[in-house]
Amino acid sequence: MLKKVTLGALFLSTLVLGKINDYRNVFSEESKTNLSNLVQTFQKETGKKLYLNTLEDNEGFEAEEQEKTVIVNLIKNKENENGVLKVQLKISQDLNPDEISSDLSLLLTNVEETVTEKDEATVATTLIEGLQDVFVNASENEEDSKDLEQFSLGSKVFLGIVLTILVLSIRIIQVKRKKRKYKFNKQ
Repeated sequence: MLKKVTLGALFLSTLVLGKINDYRNVFSEESKTNLSNLVQTFQKETGKKLYLNTLEDNEGFEAEEQEKTVIVNLIKNKENENGVLKVQLKISQDLNPDEISSDLSLLLTNVEETVTEKDEATVATTLIEGLQDVFVNASENEEDSKDLEQFSLGSKVFLGIVLTILVLSIRIIQVKRKKRKYKFNKQ
């Protein structure tokens, strides 16, 4: 019963506290403030929700909203201080994670270097900043492809108009020649 009450309190604190859920109490107050600022910047720049969680092994996290959501879980066995830190990244399907998978792989490779420092605040900072870069670049690429599509559509419309004018001009010339030929034949 106590475990259910504790889990309920943790769930309610998730709704109240916001996007950083330090269940293992690994972040200092200064780190939490810096990370909160990074999360807010991420959300403002990308328009996506970010949840940063510190969890123990065999724990999980579910966001209340599943659209445009990125979940970063830093998982470690609390009893073993020298244990391996696992970084789990969950991205909702509406954000097309397959399209940015190579960028995410590169980011996780870069984060792997900071994991050895044993400072989870540094790992979280690197992850959030890297995710922001990935999603900003992805949205810029998406805008560029939309611009290219619009340009392509514009050029197709322009070519269609030019071809229509050309065909009409040819047809007008043909009709004028037939009229001349007809006039010559009548005389």
